[in-house]
Amino acid sequence: MIMLLAAGLGCTDYELVGDTENFTGIEDDRVPDIATDPVSYDFGQLEVGDRESLTIPITILNNGDADLRITEIRLSDVDAPYDLGPVASVLIPAGSNTEFTVTFTPETAADYAASVLIDSNDPDTPTAEVPLTGQGIAPIIDVNPSEYDFGTMYIGCESLLPVTISNVGNDDLFIDEFLYSTGSTDFAFEPDIATNGDIDAEAWQIVPGNGVEVWIDYRPLDEYQDIAYLQIYSNDPAQPTARATQNGNGALAGENTDVFEQPINGETDILFAVDWSCSMWDDVANVESNFGTFVTTLSAMDAAYHVGVITEDDGCINYPAGTQPYIDNTMSVTDQETVFATMLCEQYSGVYCNSYGSNTERAFMLLEAGLKTANIQTGGCNDGFYREDATLSLVGVSDEPEQSVNPYTYYVSLFQSMKDDTDDVVMHAIGGDYPTGCGSNSAYTGFYEATVATGGLFLSICATDFGSHLEALAEGSAADLTSFELTDIPVPETLEVTVNGIPTTVGWTYNAVDNSIDFDEDYVPEGGSTIQVYYALYGDCDG
Repeated sequence: MIMLLAAGLGCTDYELVGDTENFTGIEDDRVPDIATDPVSYDFGQLEVGDRESLTIPITILNNGDADLRITEIRLSDVDAPYDLGPVASVLIPAGSNTEFTVTFTPETAADYAASVLIDSNDPDTPTAEVPLTGQGIAPIIDVNPSEYDFGTMYIGCESLLPVTISNVGNDDLFIDEFLYSTGSTDFAFEPDIATNGDIDAEAWQIVPGNGVEVWIDYRPLDEYQDIAYLQIYSNDPAQPTARATQNGNGALAGENTDVFEQPINGETDILFAVDWSCSMWDDVANVESNFGTFVTTLSAMDAAYHVGVITEDDGCINYPAGTQPYIDNTMSVTDQETVFATMLCEQYSGVYCNSYGSNTERAFMLLEAGLKTANIQTGGCNDGFYREDATLSLVGVSDEPEQSVNPYTYYVSLFQSMKDDTDDVVMHAIGGDYPTGCGSNSAYTGFYEATVATGGLFLSICATDFGSHLEALAEGSAADLTSFELTDIPVPETLEVTVNGIPTTVGWTYNAVDNSIDFDEDYVPEGGSTIQVYYALYGDCDG
């Protein structure tokens, strides 16, 4: 026994009193020895979804002969998807053990490696390590580009952007739905159903390493900044809703405003040149019997029309003696039909049309004679028929090819030269079908080409009933108060129409073929109205 005794007062030294021969100074050599079971663990593959996880126990053993004291249990990577459970005891006597758990919950498709680090009083292994491995199995959606700026584009120009949706994971990706949201009408989303299938019917399946393309169409129609969002819903557990953003801005390259004055009623002069050879008698009768349809249609169009018929070489319109040489809209339909029959079958001199001249199968030459100054000037046989400001419709009717001495181009140019606007001259025909004819009737070549050149109608002479033919001729011959041709090519979506200062969005359509604003029958502006059409112009879309 070692004892320590104190000296008397004032003593500053200590003495060891007792048996000192048996004091050796040897310390206790017992130590703890840490071990783990298992020494490492591979969780293998685990599907990601609904927080699926796998938990295992890890045993800490004390193989030493002194108490093992655990000071801390931690992960080498705090971001790894492993969770540590509480240890049962931090003090482990010699020969004993304790236990804690490790839970693996993968977040996405990836290989995860980390270690459990166990700090203790083991002098040889102050930090024991248990390596952990595991693999998450899941699809991963990738959207490229996730952000895109179309920049500034001219109004009316168009750009297509492919957006690629890929699966960079290790399990099948299923696209369930798209939501395209924008406050602008300038963007459009195209899922390319023809290639990818109808997502509304069945989700798109994308295997790992593959992708699909969808399209964003940007066509700015105003000068405002545009933004749109494509949301993609899938079974990616980490990102069930992916998003791609698009931006763009429109710039005005130019603008135009056309102003039209609706006439009180349209003036149109319609001149028929009819082949009066013997093979034409039934066809002439067909024209005559359906003329009522023609004038009824004209009258309904509020057109101020003159109608005349030429069958003779001199070009004079056939009309009853002592009357005006034309039919007009002031006459009753019955009177117009009567005079038309007279024009077809009687000369102005009162001689019945039972013979024909040398130009009977030369409609161009008959029309040329009828429009010569001698015939339309004051005092001429056709005095009063022709009006400078009226549109001019010329109609040829024959069962043979056109046989005038000059080509059709000569006559088209001749007739168009009579008007300031060449569009005011239109040529129509009733003849044998082009190019092979029909029945016993030859193709009406020559006049057919003139109808094409002037935008007129070509109607088959083989029809059994000319009612629909003459109705079409009337609609094609009268001054068109329903259509207004624009002076420049518009960006169609920017068209703004006002009638007498009042904006109107219904009752009209843009006709791209004729570059015109066409009004529906019930919305035709009244005579005297002012029609104003504003529109943006296309810029250089390739620049």
